[in-house]
Amino acid sequence: MLYILPTDTCYGIWCAFHDKDAYERIYKLKKRSFDKPLAILVESFDWLGKNTELTSEQVDFLKNYHRPFTILTESSPVRAYLEFYTDEEEAFINKDIYTHISFRVVHNDTQKKLLKQTWPLWLTSANLADAWESYSPLKIEEDFGYQISTWELVFHSTWELNSATPPSDVFRFIWESLEIEYVRKI
Repeated sequence: MLYILPTDTCYGIWCAFHDKDAYERIYKLKKRSFDKPLAILVESFDWLGKNTELTSEQVDFLKNYHRPFTILTESSPVRAYLEFYTDEEEAFINKDIYTHISFRVVHNDTQKKLLKQTWPLWLTSANLADAWESYSPLKIEEDFGYQISTWELVFHSTWELNSATPPSDVFRFIWESLEIEYVRKI
């Protein structure tokens, strides 16, 4: 099942971490290349500290970061899950692109509620590949409505989001320091 919800910057398309069919469907809906990874939404900064290669100082830095962000780091538990499959179940179609994994941390009650049901979540912006981010439910329905049934559309509200909000900063830390290497900074 796919979900359409606001992030802290724009609307996003989400699916449960274990739902490989929905994961692939996101790529097909967006017309996104399978060589571009999705981000993972997690429940807390504590989760990042326990399940990634981030140091406690880096996690503390992220707690106080002044803008929406996506952090790139390594995660042995996530890598192990991406590699896992059974005879009846195939591995993630593009598992090899996840050398560093993009993480976002939940920031509102709607996301927290959904995370409790489906934890964690794959996440990407709700727009066609190489198009501008979506800030309006009407734009999302225009782009994807005929491909997504209404029971899959879970809007936090029908309000337009602030299109002046820039996308999140995307960065990684250099080794164990607090020095940042930006992939995207607006």
